[in-house]
Amino acid sequence: MISVKNLKKSFGKNTVLNGVDLHVDRGDVLAIIGPSGSGKSTLLRCLNLLEVPEEGTIHIGETNVDVAKMGRKEVHNLRQETAMVFQNYNLFKNKTALQNVTEALIVAKKMSKQEAEKIGKELLIKVGLEDKFHQYPSTLSGGQQQRVGIARALAVNPNAILFDEPTSALDPEWVSEVLQVIKDIAKQNTTMIIVTHEMKFAEEVANRVIFMADGNIVEENDPKELFHHPQNPRTKQFLKTLERDE
Repeated sequence: MISVKNLKKSFGKNTVLNGVDLHVDRGDVLAIIGPSGSGKSTLLRCLNLLEVPEEGTIHIGETNVDVAKMGRKEVHNLRQETAMVFQNYNLFKNKTALQNVTEALIVAKKMSKQEAEKIGKELLIKVGLEDKFHQYPSTLSGGQQQRVGIARALAVNPNAILFDEPTSALDPEWVSEVLQVIKDIAKQNTTMIIVTHEMKFAEEVANRVIFMADGNIVEENDPKELFHHPQNPRTKQFLKTLERDE
């Protein structure tokens, strides 16, 4: 479903991804954890080429690209395979919640406005925003805006949804409502990769967790084993630091 081999990405002289290999099966929920600067978000953004790696191959769904040789068509095809939910929502400020969800359906998928709005309304209801169709982002809470972002990602029916720390910009009172929506989606066999600092959530929602440090995947396991019986010293140190901070 998703296969990444030898993915390398640098910013200047700073190596952020150091030859990462990753495999995600259809229906998997993969959580990526690790300290700041470990390459988590960069890895996620490389999967849909928001960041362009220097080296490696990415295979998602029906699309396979060698990043060193890809052309415009390969870039377009790979981006169609996934949808991203951003830290800071990235909603169109001048469009309503419904218009934010339907934009890609009308523009990219060439759907009629009527058909797109039917899908958009169903998805906004699904994320608990049945009374917010015609409200603009400025009138919505952070949690509501993020739920619009999740509905927008679902609308294009991607092979996988990529969540880049979806609760990091939220006030504490909105975090649980967004996490609950993601949990509900996870139960529907949706392939998801979630970069998160919410360890309890990662343990509950993911069926696999990877720990990254210094641009490498240091440890990978099912949540129970990784969180309660970590094998790598770096993973142990990271989880102990979190316990001290709580």
